[in-house]
Amino acid sequence: MSEQEKVQGKQLSRRDMLKMLGGSAAGISLAKVAGLGGSAAALLRGMPAGAQSKVEIWTGFGQGRMADAMQGAIDNFAAENSEYAPEHIIVPWGEIHDRVIAATAAGSPPDAYRGWSWIVGDAAIGALTNLQPYVDAADVDLDDFWPATLGQMKYQGDVHAMSISTIVQFLYYNKDRMREIGLDPESPPTTIAELDEIGAALDEVDDDGTINRLGFAPTVPAKQTWDWGSAFGSQYWDEAEANIAVDEEAMIALLEWYKAYADRFGAENLQAYANTYGGNSFGRNTPQGIYYTGLVTMWVRGSWAYNDMGEYGPDVDFGVAPMPQRASADDATPGTSNGNMYFVPANCVNPDGGFAFANYMSSSPFVAINKALPDSVMPSRQSLATLPEVDQKEGGWTILARDEILPNTQPQPSFGGAGFFGGALNEGIDNVMFNDADPATVLADAVSRSRREVERLRG
Repeated sequence: MSEQEKVQGKQLSRRDMLKMLGGSAAGISLAKVAGLGGSAAALLRGMPAGAQSKVEIWTGFGQGRMADAMQGAIDNFAAENSEYAPEHIIVPWGEIHDRVIAATAAGSPPDAYRGWSWIVGDAAIGALTNLQPYVDAADVDLDDFWPATLGQMKYQGDVHAMSISTIVQFLYYNKDRMREIGLDPESPPTTIAELDEIGAALDEVDDDGTINRLGFAPTVPAKQTWDWGSAFGSQYWDEAEANIAVDEEAMIALLEWYKAYADRFGAENLQAYANTYGGNSFGRNTPQGIYYTGLVTMWVRGSWAYNDMGEYGPDVDFGVAPMPQRASADDATPGTSNGNMYFVPANCVNPDGGFAFANYMSSSPFVAINKALPDSVMPSRQSLATLPEVDQKEGGWTILARDEILPNTQPQPSFGGAGFFGGALNEGIDNVMFNDADPATVLADAVSRSRREVERLRG
């Protein structure tokens, strides 16, 4: 799922976090730190002292097929690891990161929780347990992870997260809508130019600019800034300099591309369309959503949305393909990949149990088959991604993700300050689309401010 698009945790400096983790935090109630009360405060109470066998796990898997899959994984962990007693607490995805940070500051976080690759940046503020000693002691084969995913698991060379699965991006397309206007439903666009052309042919727009049905627009259902930037040929990080670096030509072209859609439809008309249909992530969990009703023909989403199509749009004839790329960009990739991670917060009561659970979720064939695949995401370990059950999934999405896309993506940024940088880029896109701002100026400002934020977080 695209939880990380809903979750923008607060970016604290290392100095801020160390202050929060100091002695003064011990005397502050967790409810007060989190700004919560009542049942929410009760949810966040710490574990009783000495309950070392208890493993408190926080996730947002509280409904539908993924709730059942998560419970099955927890039950199997308990059966295989009798020394631990897992306790699953459900926290809304949009709140889980902030709540963990608050609980960590108060000295009573969970022992493990589910998040995304960008949370590895919390290591810069001392909010995560360094898992490298556990990895070494358990002799974990790190080479078994997809290289892009392994990079996201690390901070300053040490492992700080265990990845269960890796999201890639698909171009989803409605074959029925393509047939309606005489397009070959088995030939989706492969370049940005083809995407623009086919999308325009599928648009249905009134004379007053009202959008009735949308072929494609890069802001619907989300800007996907990291992914489209990668498809245009940009990278985001200079390892040698240890700071943000982008391909200016590619990113300026990206901003101009967004502006071209604003000019064609009218930025306000695109916004009106989003406001009309955007509830519940554009109806992701309802048969009335735009994906299942033909209101949009082509869109880019993570692989996690694949099984949603079968659940909420079983009668829709749809396909998936790699993200189209800018033909002139030598370094273009089919979007980014993003690890679904389990973390062990600093200050937790049972870090041994937290790592045991995180490592289990990462390495268990049971979890790969019964948890990752129902979530339509690829196991992060290559050995699990080649299980026979992976090849046998209907629709071929697993083979596309594993063999064509995953080896060619770049990792979604997970450095400390990545969330700030993504927000600055999105602000820039809005400024270009709605205010006719200069793309080069907008880009320079976003990069400059974000580089300062990276340095601030280092303390």
